[in-house]
Amino acid sequence: MNAEMERIGQKRARRIAAVIILILGIGLIQDRVRLLLVGQQSLQWPTVVGEVVDASNTQIAGSQSGRNWSLRVRYAYEVEGRVHENDRIAFSRQIGGRTRVQADDELRQYVPGGPIVVHYDADRPQRSVLRPGPDRRAYFGLTVGVGLILIALLFWTVPTRSGRSGSSAR
Repeated sequence: MNAEMERIGQKRARRIAAVIILILGIGLIQDRVRLLLVGQQSLQWPTVVGEVVDASNTQIAGSQSGRNWSLRVRYAYEVEGRVHENDRIAFSRQIGGRTRVQADDELRQYVPGGPIVVHYDADRPQRSVLRPGPDRRAYFGLTVGVGLILIALLFWTVPTRSGRSGSSAR
């Protein structure tokens, strides 16, 4: 009876883990699909010349690699007489990924007060981006999401065995 209770407890724990992993996988897939779709749509957005408000590089704390620099660009642009500000460079979830030299080289493109081409959503002009197009790295996130769903299915379906004996119950 004790082995049966242990098996039931293990099954419940495994199913709870499966549900959590499934939710994470679905959430990751949903996020990456949305990111890829809006990135693809942004290729068709109209453009306007805006102005760089501020640009800087920041080092990401706690990063173990040399690629721990993040670029921040704040820009303003006008659409139909209304001024908008944004800081989206690309439709990506990547926070850093640059060396100090790469970040400094990239920063030279964004001189405060200087002009900049802004791609904006005609239906929602407050949504804009400097580098339109889908982020190819989002496909990796899709792959991880699918992998998480497969792991969740495995956790849900694999039979539980009691650790007490090598033979199965009859």
